[in-house]
Amino acid sequence: MSRPRLAGVVFDMDGVLIDSERIIRAAAQAAALEIDRQLTDDFYASVLGLPGARVEAAFMAEFGPDFPLPDYRKRFERCYRLEVDERGIQPKPGVPELLQLLRARGVPVAVATATRSGNAERALEAAGLLDHLPVCVTGDQVAQSKPAPDVFLAAAARLGLAPELCIAVEDSEVGARAAVAAGMWTLMVPDFRAPSAELAAMVHEILDSMPSAAQRIKRLLDLDRT
Repeated sequence: MSRPRLAGVVFDMDGVLIDSERIIRAAAQAAALEIDRQLTDDFYASVLGLPGARVEAAFMAEFGPDFPLPDYRKRFERCYRLEVDERGIQPKPGVPELLQLLRARGVPVAVATATRSGNAERALEAAGLLDHLPVCVTGDQVAQSKPAPDVFLAAAARLGLAPELCIAVEDSEVGARAAVAAGMWTLMVPDFRAPSAELAAMVHEILDSMPSAAQRIKRLLDLDRT
């Protein structure tokens, strides 16, 4: 497949840069159990990457109109903080080394996440990655969150690059659709759920891990030749 000369990288955050999806899932399931609900892995995977309003709508549809959403939010936040305090947030394997290389070579890099701004910066800082990622566009900073392309388009604009000159790295179907819609060269690294056949035909490449994605990014940017 022919491609333009790629010049920048836009990363999703949860499940791509940081190993936070398991922490989020554990907190979501623990909070549900506190109010006598069972949140399955399949349901969690079905809302992965969705903006907050759509996640909450999915919860109401799944658990019924009497689901105590405000109470659940508070319980989730408490459980999430406990999980982070106990387990910390680790970068995905290969990510720190990749970010260091991109920074050293002057490759423009950004984050495009559905997470709210304050939470995103705190998570990146906890994982020791914030200094490598000065450009971070979050779901609350754009008109429409993923699967709309807004967050990726805003990230490319802040890097001063056309979207088609950017590599996007995503782990969720919702996020990958947003990156494709933005016109970016989309690498998908599934974290919890394999992509549908439809999405597999849309993205440019599917990789099995972040170390594999790091090697591919280096080749796409010709960083392994210099």
